[in-house]
Amino acid sequence: MLYHGIFKMVFYLIGLGLNKESISIEAKKELEKCEKVYLEKYTVDFPYSLDELEKALNKKMIFLKREDVESEIFILEAKEKNIALLVYGDPFTATTHSQLIIFCKSKKIPFKIFHNSSIMNSVGETGLSLYKFGKSCSIPKWSENYKPTSFINYLKENKKIKAHSLIIVDIDITFKEAIFELEEASKKEKFSLPKKILVVSKIGTEKQKIIYKKISEIKNEEIEKPFSLIIPSKMHYLERKLLNQ
Repeated sequence: MLYHGIFKMVFYLIGLGLNKESISIEAKKELEKCEKVYLEKYTVDFPYSLDELEKALNKKMIFLKREDVESEIFILEAKEKNIALLVYGDPFTATTHSQLIIFCKSKKIPFKIFHNSSIMNSVGETGLSLYKFGKSCSIPKWSENYKPTSFINYLKENKKIKAHSLIIVDIDITFKEAIFELEEASKKEKFSLPKKILVVSKIGTEKQKIIYKKISEIKNEEIEKPFSLIIPSKMHYLERKLLNQ
């Protein structure tokens, strides 16, 4: 979508997809026009080095912190030059980016969005139907005085309607920490986990792993970032057949 305003320059919001070379041909062409290229890197543990990404795109990037993106001030540069914000996966898997577009419209800054694959659709490779997923949730990193368990409420709601649950894991959480938090939060909130859960790691890359095992067995797996957890609900026989293979 392009918003036609009074300025000739454009703000590009570009989804990188899941691999360092997954950017669309169309987006890469527009990227060549940009004087400044920003990268949001605070929401994900990239499955590749940022040096590799710069080489693949042939662009030097400026890394933005969460407060930089949420301030929206950098977008004003698009009044004088073409700029781009690169986002891992697809731009609209995070509500922050919707706010950026609202800001562009309020300032009459032209923008263009390039979508891409993300964890939200790539999990279909597990064999589970995307139509049967409920609300997604995230596991935050616990500390001594901060141990929220509210994400379990989403698992409960999804279970009631027999929907699968995708759990996004916050940055800096190891796999063992994520499993520990999931089990402890489930005990506290009296939620019964299924015997088997799914783990997807580095999905969309050459090093991807899709594992479906008992939690007691899965704890011993070596899982690399980025990874997500899936709590399956009642499955269609085709889902079960694909998953077991």
